Amino acid sequence: MRVLLVATMLCRAQSPAFEAASVRLNLSGVDHGAISLLPGRVTVKNITLKGLMRYAWDVRDLQISGGPAWLDSDRWDIAATAGREITEDERKEMLQTLLLDRFRMTIRRETKELPVYTLVVGKNGSKLKPNTDGRKSRFSMEASDKGLARLAGEDVSVNRLAVVLVGQVGRNVIDRTGLEGNFDFTLEWVPDPANMPMINGAKPDGSGLNGASIFTAVQEQLGLKLEATKGPVEILVIERAEKATEN
Repeated sequence: MRVLLVATMLCRAQSPAFEAASVRLNLSGVDHGAISLLPGRVTVKNITLKGLMRYAWDVRDLQISGGPAWLDSDRWDIAATAGREITEDERKEMLQTLLLDRFRMTIRRETKELPVYTLVVGKNGSKLKPNTDGRKSRFSMEASDKGLARLAGEDVSVNRLAVVLVGQVGRNVIDRTGLEGNFDFTLEWVPDPANMPMINGAKPDGSGLNGASIFTAVQEQLGLKLEATKGPVEILVIERAEKATEN
């Protein structure tokens, strides 16, 4: 099944966009970067276009197909302001608009049957704690004092948890728990370096640590279970992309 993303100027004009933005090629030669997210502002340092696509469209590398050779080698700096405080969804939509425009990108969506995990309730029931204080929903990722990876969520839906778990298990995660509402939780596990993001400026290697894998931790600490299967996965196919002109 294919759905065309029409990247015309008319569509872009109607999409949420930053008030001002600059895009520059980074020539530092280092192999790591960062995305800084502040209210109404996005600052990107030394990130590839593929890396920016992963964040803006909530996808992984296996969901990005096609494109020029420099997609995963050239690195970019971006400074963008919205002129007002924006939500996380608005920020990603604005970044999509910016990338489509500045890199003259045309992409289409395809759906393929690929290995995935389904997130289901374990046999002993969910251990998630329903949120009752109404605080603003948030996630935090850090290393515990024992060197384990720690993911903490406040006022978070299970569907959002499933999206975050994608980055830790290397496959799309589909929420099949049927759990409604938002929850608080803390999850600790021995990190897999292949799937871990930078934490405190470094990637934990997991060596010499005593603890559960992400799969065991989800089951023992959250009362949920990740089951391997196959399912539909959305793929972004890049039909055209050009290097951004610096401004």
